[in-house]
Amino acid sequence: MVRLSIIALGLLYALSNTLGVVADTATLTDPAIDGTISVGFSNVNITAILAEAEKELGVNGTVTDNLPDDSYGAPGTTITTRDLEKLQELRKRTSGTGIFGAIACLSLKLLFSSKTATVGTPNYNAWNNPSFWSATTYMTPTCVFRPTSALDVSLALRVILLTQADFNVVGGGHSAIKGWANTEDGVLIVLSGLTGVNIKTGYVEVGAGERWGNVFTELDKKKLMALGGRMSTVGVPGLVLGGGISYLTNQHGFVADQVENFQVVLANGYVVSANKYLNPDLFRALKGGSSNFGIVTRIDLRTWPCPHGVYSGQLYFNDRSEYPKIFDAVYNYHTVGALSDTQTHLISAFVYVQIPGIGGLHMGAFTAFRNLSAPISATNPGPGTALAEIVHLNPTVRDASTLQVRPYGTQAIELGAGDAPGLRQDMRDFSVYANRALYEELFLLWESVMIPKHGNKAGFMGTIAFQPITTTAVAAGVARGGNSLGLEGNTKTMAIINLTHQWADPKDDTEILKSLDELLGLAIALAKAKNSYHPYYYLNYARKQDNPIGSYGTAAVNRLKGVSRFYDPCRVFQDRVSGGFKIPGL
Repeated sequence: MVRLSIIALGLLYALSNTLGVVADTATLTDPAIDGTISVGFSNVNITAILAEAEKELGVNGTVTDNLPDDSYGAPGTTITTRDLEKLQELRKRTSGTGIFGAIACLSLKLLFSSKTATVGTPNYNAWNNPSFWSATTYMTPTCVFRPTSALDVSLALRVILLTQADFNVVGGGHSAIKGWANTEDGVLIVLSGLTGVNIKTGYVEVGAGERWGNVFTELDKKKLMALGGRMSTVGVPGLVLGGGISYLTNQHGFVADQVENFQVVLANGYVVSANKYLNPDLFRALKGGSSNFGIVTRIDLRTWPCPHGVYSGQLYFNDRSEYPKIFDAVYNYHTVGALSDTQTHLISAFVYVQIPGIGGLHMGAFTAFRNLSAPISATNPGPGTALAEIVHLNPTVRDASTLQVRPYGTQAIELGAGDAPGLRQDMRDFSVYANRALYEELFLLWESVMIPKHGNKAGFMGTIAFQPITTTAVAAGVARGGNSLGLEGNTKTMAIINLTHQWADPKDDTEILKSLDELLGLAIALAKAKNSYHPYYYLNYARKQDNPIGSYGTAAVNRLKGVSRFYDPCRVFQDRVSGGFKIPGL
């Protein structure tokens, strides 16, 4: 097979820009690209733009004097990692990186005047803080860049690469960790302009700026469903790149397992497809490897018919005397029901909420879900046998629940309706093997550590949730070519223990976070004492101090290291993106 040289790839990419078509570069696996950065971009002289930005800032030559001689933007020109050493040394010599962020932001403003916002301009506030779920993540980037196409992202990354600026990327912003999708100095790339839900035969193309509520609303119109977030307000890319748990996970695996294709902009500006045929190593890495390899601009998800809808809704238990029976039902579902009816899902959450004028309220808040393969009838009751125990535990609760036959996407919309942006938030997790006694002891531990000390604080709400990952879910991922999560070989049900808390006053941050750290340590010790601890951390819930990618195991981490070295040889997403869970030991 004839293989294209890197120069030919550059020419092909430049031609594709001229024609308005994104090139899918299957030949990216050519070893010649390793260590090579393309700086050409059709009809754009990047060096001239950088020079103008330097001139306006009064820092002539700061970056441009260090550029390689061939970096004037002609299609097909390239520079190697060795040529970038001068730029990297410049970054080390300069006190702070503020000047690089300023040059990058002004360059982007010159290139994309309506898509780049700086401090003090109306779009800066409109695009920045409202993009984030938790007030703990608010920061002040040098500028906010809101692209509307993959080609916008491509050119922006080339500018950022050459300026040596820091940057970060936000999709739905549903993280509580400061700096994980924001930056205090540099460029914040906001993906909310990358919209679109394009339904095809057997799959749907989803722009990375979408949230799951809109995706499901469009699919419901066609009586289709796809794996995705269980709350409508969650963004698409972050959930998928962290693995993603869905109402359909028990049957079809993690959300990432049912991705057909990722459209990705690499650090060098190439726009590539990653699927089982094109760049398959990158494809697998993105399924749980987070934002370590490029900026995902579109995700194509497999779809299934949903002609009969789903039977789902929420159940609220407020009688503490029922809790022992509830834990029996949860354990039985995790170890028996979920395996006997893989089309079901159960979120088992215990909540404490402080209600002004009323006081503290304890409750069990459960979400039951069953995909209906046939209409409900006497022989096919809504909950089936798997969910019958929890649904019928208390007739009063069942009758007051929101359980009903409904379009698939409306369950995520119902659950997302209670999401409250703008408060102080914290999420964390750990994993255990299914253990009924442990579940109840973890609940009592959570309640004793968090409620007496913090239950009366303004806006406080605490949740401990038990979410099963069955062997069928893991096997579904293996059948689709594998992911990065390292769960292959599990022989029994595990459960992700998710702790989510919110409060209103930043003055309470220190005390609440200290208690949560204490709680997590005690909970993990308890699980280990009962020989039920599992080392896996679900990335989308993990706290900053934890190492979810490291928890995937040596084989998975080594694969991720290799993919990162190949597709990001200059370590742009390891060193210049200020937050996010990185690949350990790279």
